[in-house]
Amino acid sequence: MKKNNVHGGKGVEILTNSLEKSLLKQYKKGNKCGKIRKNLIASQYISNPLLLDMGNKFDFRIYFLIASVNPLIAFYHDGFAKSTLDKFDKFSTDKATHLSNTKVAAKLFE
Repeated sequence: MKKNNVHGGKGVEILTNSLEKSLLKQYKKGNKCGKIRKNLIASQYISNPLLLDMGNKFDFRIYFLIASVNPLIAFYHDGFAKSTLDKFDKFSTDKATHLSNTKVAAKLFE
């Protein structure tokens, strides 16, 4: 779960059982959705992601610009790959296990 309009790993929370119960109670099991004015983003988690050989999650950031679709004109720019610092464990609540965000990694070395 993530707060809207933030980046750098800020506002990201791993949905634990206790947090889920709290949200279900607060939102009256969905009946208050749209009535409580909070900007939250929730997404279903991939429970069996593709992992690197070391067991870490990763992602790629690449850039495309589609200038036209007829005729197709597309521009590509190299991006980069990121990896989590810790091995993947779907039961972990540690952000370093789930997020490949460079800001999260930098905080661990402060």
